[in-house]
Amino acid sequence: MRLTLADSHARPLSRNEVRELLRRRNLLRIAFLDNEGWPTVHPVWFYYGKERFYFAVDRYGRKACALRKNPNVYFLVDESPVGKPPRGVRGRAIAKVIDDQNYAIKVTRQNVKRYLGTTCSRSAKRILALGRESCVIEVAPKTMATWKF
Repeated sequence: MRLTLADSHARPLSRNEVRELLRRRNLLRIAFLDNEGWPTVHPVWFYYGKERFYFAVDRYGRKACALRKNPNVYFLVDESPVGKPPRGVRGRAIAKVIDDQNYAIKVTRQNVKRYLGTTCSRSAKRILALGRESCVIEVAPKTMATWKF
């Protein structure tokens, strides 16, 4: 994927810096139009691989219903680590809703382990149970702009 500079006053992130940023437990903020046509932004747990973001959501929830109607999204992953400059990636993407319970359970498990560090805690088990009623959202960036100050 081609990376561009997001802000003319910033410096670009290298490919290694982008990979490092997306490996950490930052949130993906996904922007889309809701069913009434209003812009909305939701933070989600995600993992990134094969040039796509992956997360699971309620199969009949707002995000899934809206993305089935209009798959165009905008995304943002950023951070401001102590002692380091703010940095991030953002861009336009196409979201694909995949109604596959087994895939949703797999993605949910991967994200629970990534963000909580375990699948054995009470919180982890509650979230894992939601995987059975979830679908997977695959977000394929069309553009990815980076910055660090």
